[in-house]
Amino acid sequence: MKLLNVSYMKKGQMIGFFDTFPHSKVLFSRVKKYYFVSTVYWDERDQVVTRSDLEKMELLLNSYFGTESNYKNRKAWAD
Repeated sequence: MKLLNVSYMKKGQMIGFFDTFPHSKVLFSRVKKYYFVSTVYWDERDQVVTRSDLEKMELLLNSYFGTESNYKNRKAWAD
């Protein structure tokens, strides 16, 4: 999976576009010093988004913004 494009939204949110889901938009929200998937605007033309896909998306976006270490150090990652 590759991150194709990122669009900035208000209130620190981002919309991400991924090659595996070309017709769907993924809304990311910022929590502390990293981003997480808030909403997936899924399109029927794309495959179903799994939990594993969501984690890959979060990792790709956080890597893009240089917040990957903050994302990996969050409490949920350690569990």
